[in-house]
Amino acid sequence: MNARYSSPWSCAVMRLFLLAAVVLSAPARGADAAAEARRRASLEALKVLEPTRMPRDGRINIHDHTFEQWQRRTGELPPDFASMPSNPFLPDPLAGVKTREDWKKRREEIKAQLQHWMTGRFPPAPDNLRAVVTSERKEGDVTVRDVRLEFGPGHRATLRVQLLIPPGAKKRPVFLTNHNRSRPWAASAVARGYIGCIYHATDPYYGEGDDSEGFVDVYPEYDFTVLSRWAWAASRAVDYLVTLPEVEPTQIAISGHSRNGKSSAFAAAFDERIGAVVASGGNTGEATPWRYTNDPFGSETAEIITTVNPHWFHPRLRFFIGNEDKLPFDQNTLFALIAPRGVLINSAFTESANTVLGFEEHFRSLRRVYDFVGKPEHAQFRLRPGLHATTADDLEVYFDFFDHVFGRGRAPVQENFIFGYTFEGWKAATGTKAAPAVSGDPLRWALGETPPQVPFARPTHDKGRVLVSDGWMRAISPSPTDKGFREVTVPLGVNVKADLFVPVDGRTGKRPVVIWLHAFNHARGYMHQARAPFVELTRRGFAVLAFDQIGYGTRVEQAKDFYRRYPQWSLLGKMVADTRSAIAAMQDHPEVDPNRIYLVGYALGAQVALWTAAVDPAPRAVVAIAGITPLRTSGDREAIRMYSHLHGLLPRLGFYADTPAKLPFDYDDVLKRIGSKPVLIVAPTNDRFANLPALKELLRGLPNVALETPFDFNRLSKDVRTPAFDWLDQVQRNAPR
Repeated sequence: MNARYSSPWSCAVMRLFLLAAVVLSAPARGADAAAEARRRASLEALKVLEPTRMPRDGRINIHDHTFEQWQRRTGELPPDFASMPSNPFLPDPLAGVKTREDWKKRREEIKAQLQHWMTGRFPPAPDNLRAVVTSERKEGDVTVRDVRLEFGPGHRATLRVQLLIPPGAKKRPVFLTNHNRSRPWAASAVARGYIGCIYHATDPYYGEGDDSEGFVDVYPEYDFTVLSRWAWAASRAVDYLVTLPEVEPTQIAISGHSRNGKSSAFAAAFDERIGAVVASGGNTGEATPWRYTNDPFGSETAEIITTVNPHWFHPRLRFFIGNEDKLPFDQNTLFALIAPRGVLINSAFTESANTVLGFEEHFRSLRRVYDFVGKPEHAQFRLRPGLHATTADDLEVYFDFFDHVFGRGRAPVQENFIFGYTFEGWKAATGTKAAPAVSGDPLRWALGETPPQVPFARPTHDKGRVLVSDGWMRAISPSPTDKGFREVTVPLGVNVKADLFVPVDGRTGKRPVVIWLHAFNHARGYMHQARAPFVELTRRGFAVLAFDQIGYGTRVEQAKDFYRRYPQWSLLGKMVADTRSAIAAMQDHPEVDPNRIYLVGYALGAQVALWTAAVDPAPRAVVAIAGITPLRTSGDREAIRMYSHLHGLLPRLGFYADTPAKLPFDYDDVLKRIGSKPVLIVAPTNDRFANLPALKELLRGLPNVALETPFDFNRLSKDVRTPAFDWLDQVQRNAPR
């Protein structure tokens, strides 16, 4: 195994070893000393991340503005991850629950976990709330009432509330939101017969100030952070609402969008008087599980959100970056607290902060809770096309849902899956009840039966214009641009469009080309994190070809019915076929050297690259970044289930999920099939998806395979990319022309 390329973080690794050695040398501490060494090493590892920023609009608590300030002041260390169970899939909200009494106890356990790790501790509800009506007037036929709520020690905590009350004497449902009247949320509620209630606890960016900021000083002993303070403020508005004769107290709904969607979910989870909530586009920190908020999934990452907004969540959450599988909770357990009350999960499947996979896994888990409590129709799920912002139609759907929960009207049940894959669903759709017999080549068996593939014919008319389209989604997610390259459209295979980025550097002659294979980003496909590596590769003289795999980016809706249409094939088999079409297109392209075609992939793309090279002799070399772990020996990383149960790449493997040692192949077989061509495996030291010792053992005895282990998490950071591109440069320079 080639280990010539040292990691740029080797000095940091040495610091970790020295730190661990110092702590372990302390006398008479044994296992405790070892655990503390691991915890300090985990803290040191976080230093490869960008430091948290000073928030512009609030504090974490009465003392601190950033994670670093909090950690220095408290001295808290990450948990000992080695002693915590790994669960790469979502935790079960119903774990240990058989009766309703069990569920009550489990709810309290979940609340305690959430308050410790994510929300911080809430103060108790105040017993001295008073309401001061500061004005009341008519706007048209609607009564507008401005109120100041005063509560807490010395009534020093205050919250402004505005009610928009439709005419009529009957009790009405209430729609609670922290969007002010510059947005149509409360006005839409009034039009649907609800009392609109606006509470002024939200980001000051919206122009009305954040009354909850004062709670930090009134309740200094409680560490509830910004989103939690907004949620707690909503409950103080509810304290007032339930006293009013105009209000039907059993019909209080809440929603807000984006960051306000997050706080609305928090409020509904912790206040059972809220009868229904719409989680609207809050994504990370709302309906996206934390386990799907890292670079391979292409969503807004836990790293980004805790860096840019360190005051939104408790600082302890940042400890879990790169170890999300160790979280004892996830957002599905937060939402489970809302049951049996109404919850609609809503977002756009085409917005970059979202992860279709995470949303769908969340909803399946949540639906099981609602089945248990006997209210399955109260949990609904809507993934829509479009961008982040809501439209008038979105708001109408939200009030349809509230009406449904409150018995005020009937509307279609929202349950819109985009990816839609489950292993059980695959078995039903294909009629597969047991593992198909492995006959002949086990790799071909795993990929399934490829239907006939006809190359896309290059047009010979209309001035050679390429007659293939990647659809409407490209309009909202345009390809990257840079003065250092130009873009050329290339048709592939069965109606797949690729983009070729050719360096603009004055050089002549045919170029070496990198076929870039993307990660698990359903919303943006290859566009996710594309510009930086494309700029770097083209500056090194490579052309770059990129396209969206089936189920991702412009092809996000094409995977849902794949196994109905091709029951004996596999998604990974289709991806390999498309990548082979890309290779064929590059062999025939006038600007590309057909003898210098390289495959480079990250996460999903790393898997596609290796499997393609195993069945296609044309690629000169392969770079697989943070994409593989041994299938038989990776332990609790659930390597097989990632292919069979989660992503649906190789469903046939699912029959071996509980007996991995019996799987008829592993990645050493894939690598051996590639032959003597150079292969680089990049395996970051802190990649939670990979078992690095098992991977090193698997690669032993493969002389053509180099291994890089940069000191980082599973990210496409510069420190991960650079050694990969340096290696590719050297291979390309040494390649015969």
